[in-house]
Amino acid sequence: MKPRKRVLIDVFYLHVAQTGIKTYILSICEEVKKNANSDLEYIISPDFESVSQSTFFRGKTPKWKNLLFQLLYLFRKQLILPLLSFWHQADLIFSPDILSPMWGRGKKVSVIHDTFFWDNPEHYQKIWLKYFLYFLKKGLQKNASVVTITEFSKSRLQNMNEFKDLRIDVAYPSSGLRNNVDNSLKSYSKSPERYFLHVGVLEIRKNLSMLIKAFSELIHIPEYADFKLFLVGQRGPRETLDDYDNLIALVKKYKLEEQVIFPGYVSQGQLSTYFQNALAYIFPSSNEGFGLPVLEAFSFGLPVIVSNQGALKEVAGDAALILEENISENLLRNMIKLIEDEHLRESLRKKGIMRLKEFTTEKFFLSLAQTFNDILDE
Repeated sequence: MKPRKRVLIDVFYLHVAQTGIKTYILSICEEVKKNANSDLEYIISPDFESVSQSTFFRGKTPKWKNLLFQLLYLFRKQLILPLLSFWHQADLIFSPDILSPMWGRGKKVSVIHDTFFWDNPEHYQKIWLKYFLYFLKKGLQKNASVVTITEFSKSRLQNMNEFKDLRIDVAYPSSGLRNNVDNSLKSYSKSPERYFLHVGVLEIRKNLSMLIKAFSELIHIPEYADFKLFLVGQRGPRETLDDYDNLIALVKKYKLEEQVIFPGYVSQGQLSTYFQNALAYIFPSSNEGFGLPVLEAFSFGLPVIVSNQGALKEVAGDAALILEENISENLLRNMIKLIEDEHLRESLRKKGIMRLKEFTTEKFFLSLAQTFNDILDE
């Protein structure tokens, strides 16, 4: 019997991973467990269950911890991981956290989720970014290729000099969600309170100032004066990215202290309640690599409005209202449309549930495995 090709998956980044990239890595690990007899042999390093539960490097950490992690991360990536590739006789090293090692056994695949490092370099510490991009470039110079998460991201990468000669494949990631509609909405009594919802880190690129402006105009219409806006999520991780203070100032400017609510970080149970009771989900972001909250909203049967942004339009498909132009007037118009048109809300709800089927964990893993096989057969 022909021996199976071996894929070494580096999950060390789970020590600090949050939101989308954490879901991405865990989805892969869970599918590997379920597909032990697949045509590829997967080696996950380190043990993903213990690493995902570790809290040492998570949360609001002091600078020395951040520095320690970066040093350990680079040491592992450039020395330990290559040695592991020889120890395990790996045919391919898979790095879902962007960086591939500069050397090692077999081929290398890096997952590059978006182009944020190049789009907004001012949002990152200059020395850290310089070294990070140096190691990224070096890791992609030999036997390397890239996997990304949308056709939009692929087109952006192909237009950059760093990637023009590399193979780039697209594998839609799993939403990491189950369909909540049938299990929750049927038995849940909807709150009489009417509100729009956004969930995510309060960063500048999320374009929430436009949402607040549109909402301020909405509630000046008498029949919509009772509406509220919930912005669920914590501050941006870095001062250069954070938009919280600006958003608070806007709320005060428009005298919306009673209507715009900032719950901060909430538990999964609380988050489910916010989704279950919202009239619609709004995602006005100006820069996204994927847009997982869109799928999360679909899983709760919520109609969705997204900005005119490539990745969000690709993920949402025809299951969301898409702004013609990212201005508050267009957003206001679509908010009113959703409030007034119950048939539109129901149509979008059904389309959203159908759209979720394109982002199952099984489809993601099969797509990724096919990509690995294609690369190994080159």
